[in-house]
Order: sequence, then C-alpha cells, then structure tokens
Amino acid sequence: MAGEIKWTYADPVTLEDSGTSAASNVFVEADATTLTSANHSNYPVADLVLKCDWSAAPTSTSVVNVYRRDLNIDGTSDAIVPASTFPQVLVGVVPIPQSASAVYPIPNVPLSAECSFYIENKSNTTLMAGWTLKATPKTFVPGT
Repeated sequence: MAGEIKWTYADPVTLEDSGTSAASNVFVEADATTLTSANHSNYPVADLVLKCDWSAAPTSTSVVNVYRRDLNIDGTSDAIVPASTFPQVLVGVVPIPQSASAVYPIPNVPLSAECSFYIENKSNTTLMAGWTLKATPKTFVPGT
C-alpha cells in the first residue's frame, strides 16, 4: 500500500571474521572493523548476526551479551572499553541453547555515529575461536 513505511537495508558489514577463543566471563572485541557513517549509511539500527561454536555443551542458562562501545564521542575520545567492572551499553542478550555451531540473530540494535562491538561469554564453557559477528544496518523509508 502506498505511503506505508518499510525497511531498507545497507550492505552487511563484517565486524568480526574470525574471533579469538574466550573463556567464560571474558569480554572479546569484534575487531575486524567498526561501524561508521561510511559503512552504516547513518542508519539508526542494525540487525546483528553472531555465529559461534563451543568447546563443550553450554548450560541451559547460557548467554552471550553484546555491548556497543561508542567511538569519537568527544572529539577523538572514546567510551570506556567494556569490561566486567563497567560493561557499557548492553545491546543484546543471546540465549545459547546448543553446543554445535549455530547462527544467532540480534535484531534492531541501536547504532551511534561510530561504534564498535564486544561480546561477553556467559556460558560456563569456552567460546571457540573462529566466531563471526556481522551487522546489516537498516532504516525506515516510505513505501511505494
């Protein structure tokens, strides 16, 4: 129907293409690239996708927390790096129901002008090396 809004998407951005392993309760940066206006088109939100595998079966209450770190927020000053003492901006909690490699969606994550992402392994088992995190920025546009 004309005039209704719909989503439009920017190209996917690989934030991490082969992450390092992480023991339980450890924060790891998705450091292949950051999101900036050049690659997120100033869109306000993104759908993230985490793909990961585990060294052993996670417990039934296992999650991966996803945090955003805002960059260049006061000139060239960045927000504090997320850590257990100051986790920063929580943007997603991913329940981990299985030990096999799987893909986990994290929809509608709010973005800032420039940001990076960190994951926190809360699974009581080791997150295996090779995990990936991708973002597909999106915004609303008028329908035709």
